[in-house]
Amino acid sequence: MEQDASAVLSSVCAHPDEETQHYIFQQTMYRIKDPRVSLDFYTRVLGMRLLRKFDFPEMKFSLYFMGFAKAEDIPTSEPERTKWFVFFYILRKIFVHFRM
Repeated sequence: MEQDASAVLSSVCAHPDEETQHYIFQQTMYRIKDPRVSLDFYTRVLGMRLLRKFDFPEMKFSLYFMGFAKAEDIPTSEPERTKWFVFFYILRKIFVHFRM
């Protein structure tokens, strides 16, 4: 059974096209059930940090913005963190965000 699974995986995985070999994956959005489980994975396993969280209680969802920022680069004061986040999010686009 394990060999069959490996054969299936090998058959669906391809080498990148020459034209796209230098492309990078900048951002995506996932719907998640449990932010505690997802945040644990993305912070502990992938090494990302939670950059911002926005709650929309009237629509019953939250947005979690994750990225590969250093802790010392993230301002602690709310106004400075907002300016920093806008720069990090809009101009650099090196994060992943989640929608729950």
